[in-house]
Amino acid sequence: MNQTLKKDEDLKRLQEQLRALQEKYAFLERIIHEVPANIYVSDLQDGVTWCNKTNQETLGYTLEEIKQMGTMEYMRQIVHPEDLNIPQDSITHYQEFTGAEFGGVFRARHRFQKEYRWFIGWARAFAHAQDGHVKEILCVDVDMSPRMSTEKQLIAALRENLKHKNELLVKSLSKRETEVLSMVCKGKSSKVIADQLCLSVHTVNTHRRNIQSRLGTANVADLVVLAKEAGLG
Repeated sequence: MNQTLKKDEDLKRLQEQLRALQEKYAFLERIIHEVPANIYVSDLQDGVTWCNKTNQETLGYTLEEIKQMGTMEYMRQIVHPEDLNIPQDSITHYQEFTGAEFGGVFRARHRFQKEYRWFIGWARAFAHAQDGHVKEILCVDVDMSPRMSTEKQLIAALRENLKHKNELLVKSLSKRETEVLSMVCKGKSSKVIADQLCLSVHTVNTHRRNIQSRLGTANVADLVVLAKEAGLG
């Protein structure tokens, strides 16, 4: 009799725990789907694997439609042509560098609307493969348009975003590349840099070409501006 009573009590306790978990799950699910931000998970190989309801309502595509059309085609449909580098940069960032979040400002629109809206997006590593490389990223995009009452606010946000992006780019450099870049910012020639770092001029020039390629700058002047905006030099 006591054993039967104990089983009944255990069953009741499990049912209460299950009910509490269901209530917690429903509460968290409601937050995720009603939060005023587009939240989605993207596999670096397979593309978007999940998104919240806000993302679907803001841009007009269901998760099933996104999967059917493919992530890059989906991005081409919603993101402004001049800003398509942002989603691609996010993927490239996590393929090459896993040490920080990635952010970007871009324009996107609902599938049935002509006007684009400004978004600020952030991504961070969400899941890793067995080899340690990032497999999935968690992305959050916030529509800034209704929150920016003046053009001045938008410009300030864009400048801050550019600064952060440049900081991430500089952090992706190797220790030696950072040393070379710091000396370039001080106006030192390849010959001087080579002498101070005990390298050949050829090696220094190779580093300089690699740095410009990685940071996406066309000339030394742009390189120095980017580095100084990131706090180097």
